[in-house]
Amino acid sequence: MKEPIGIKQIAKLAEVSIGTVDRVLHNRGGVSKITEQKILDVIRKTGYRKNTVASRLRLGTHKKVRIACLVPEAASHWKYWQFPKRGMDRAAAELHDHGIELSYFYFSEPSAFLERSKVILDKGFEGIVTVPFFTAESNALLRGAQVNQVPVVFLDTEVSLDFPGWFICQHAHRAGEVAGRLLQGLVGLGGIYLVLNIINAKGLHENNRQRESGFRKFLKKHDKKEIAEVVTINYPLDQPLETMPGMERLLLDKRRKGVFVTNSRAYMLPPVFRHYGVTGIPVVGFDLNEENLECLRREEISFLINQKPEYQGYHAVRGLFKFLTEKDASGLHVDIPVEIVVRENLHSV
Repeated sequence: MKEPIGIKQIAKLAEVSIGTVDRVLHNRGGVSKITEQKILDVIRKTGYRKNTVASRLRLGTHKKVRIACLVPEAASHWKYWQFPKRGMDRAAAELHDHGIELSYFYFSEPSAFLERSKVILDKGFEGIVTVPFFTAESNALLRGAQVNQVPVVFLDTEVSLDFPGWFICQHAHRAGEVAGRLLQGLVGLGGIYLVLNIINAKGLHENNRQRESGFRKFLKKHDKKEIAEVVTINYPLDQPLETMPGMERLLLDKRRKGVFVTNSRAYMLPPVFRHYGVTGIPVVGFDLNEENLECLRREEISFLINQKPEYQGYHAVRGLFKFLTEKDASGLHVDIPVEIVVRENLHSV
């Protein structure tokens, strides 16, 4: 088998020093355009491929790849964000010897997102991982990132923005359609449904909006003979769920009913059911936090849709690192499958 060509052979064929070839391979400058093109021509003709793993191990001792992670604070009422952070930390640990340097910046509302964005761009980070919670502020970040040629990867939700970015997330509208099929199978035609969303500092979460849209689309398409009643409750986290307008009427309605929770707080429903003395209401929610899993084990939740937040964080950092070091963007746009978890398959997730 033919031996793979190395940097020494490239230098010999191009009639330059090994150091000159190394400069071209690692984009360090200091080489004339004519010489650079000569080396690139030899690389193209010989099919040489740089050993990026070995290169990064050597460079990692003195040249860092600095990535900023701009994420929501994982507060007591916002624990979901500990999961993508766990994935980011795992990726950073695996890439430690290759020279990655991960820094976290946190926000809880739009002005903090904007302020941290400016700090990140001013500090010259090479890549950014964040979430598109706030459209205007996300556009401002992308505008600055484009000027500085900094790639941005978004987690959690894909939204339409004014500048290019990458998304690693689950298709929210499709997930809502899946939830519609799951609930309709339990509730039946002409049922009554409650959709629970969260209100944040700027209103409704975009992923909640997209999931509800998919849910309603499915019911409208497949419940034509007897029109289903769908009641939406958008609730802030600082108010008791059982006191929200419309909750009591729906739960005490004699028709068959189901609840679609468009976020990771499906575990809030069983205490509300007990408050009103109702049983047998199927619930579909998102994410495998411990509170949801315990409700699933007790059959207080029927289905959980896993959007794999830890996986999202892990692949965002790995994909961004690969792009920054190899110019390979293949890992920067990932469509997370709509995985359905029930009590019986908990052991396999």
